[in-house]
Amino acid sequence: MHPREDQFWLLVSLRLSGEATAEEAATLDRLLHERPEMAARLEATSDWWTHAAPRNPGLKKGALQRHLQRLNERENLPPRRRGGRRLFLFVVGIAASLAGFAFFFYHWTPKLSAPAVAHNSISTKCGSKSKIQLPDGSQVWLNSDSRLIYSETFTGNAREVQLCGEAYFDVAKDPVHPFVIHTNTIDVRVLGTTLNVRSYSNEKNTEAVLIHGSVEVTLHSDPEKKIILKPNDKLVVPNANLAGAKTAKPDADSGRTLNLGKAHFMSRDSSAVEVLWVKNKLAFDQETLETVALKMGRWFDVQVVITDDSLKHMEFSGVFEEEALPQVMEALRLTGNFHYSIHRRVVTIRP
Repeated sequence: MHPREDQFWLLVSLRLSGEATAEEAATLDRLLHERPEMAARLEATSDWWTHAAPRNPGLKKGALQRHLQRLNERENLPPRRRGGRRLFLFVVGIAASLAGFAFFFYHWTPKLSAPAVAHNSISTKCGSKSKIQLPDGSQVWLNSDSRLIYSETFTGNAREVQLCGEAYFDVAKDPVHPFVIHTNTIDVRVLGTTLNVRSYSNEKNTEAVLIHGSVEVTLHSDPEKKIILKPNDKLVVPNANLAGAKTAKPDADSGRTLNLGKAHFMSRDSSAVEVLWVKNKLAFDQETLETVALKMGRWFDVQVVITDDSLKHMEFSGVFEEEALPQVMEALRLTGNFHYSIHRRVVTIRP
């Protein structure tokens, strides 16, 4: 098994057993974000482990014992007593068992009573967008460099999707089956509404902007805390998976770990700035040049390089519709008083 696979199944075992630390949970979330196809494997394996495995305790126990024995023989190590937080070999044994169960599940599904859940994965490249209709009739607009994973049938108690990137959702109403959007930082639970969710792995924050209806947001850093959004509410949560970032308990009063405010509107447009991209408008609202560079990189499928850190914190506002890259850069230059050059697909910004 590939080392990355070993790490994945080890972290899965820790999560299922309730033994994962905040750091381990963040590592698993990062792996799921980097390889969204693993989310389907985790969901299917978790369902099997929860529902099918207890009916065959001998199988689970025997597999665990065989894996522990194999590990001990391979490493030539005596069994260890549980020390500190967990018994290491025990957890590795569970991970190995899960890996074996997963292989069994995916390759011999017809032998199990629970059917495999088929998932679709829709991705967009930089410079492109996509509109998707989900099995329940909900519609999703997927922004550049984004991915959405969803079930082909939505047969469970909830309609769950996983988002990496940015998407605008127009969710079909179904009070019996809530619609849940999973990201690397937050989970958004809705019944029927329209909202925009932005969660890129290389950006500092995850954002949720509610347009109509009502939603409940759960933060991965504090699952017990529920945040209710009303129309035009905007929630900004720092991403914990960036280098140097730390997972912290949310504190609405300090504004340090989350920010609950309002969506912004431009005087010349009745739509919130945060969703103008759905109308094919590139919008900035008091955003730093560093954030602007990321947006333009995806919008025009280019790489934007800022050579001086002092420029990264300059703020810009504006709405561009059908303007080409040189026109946008010239408008920003006049506002920010910097220099730039465009060579092939690389934009360089300098003092």
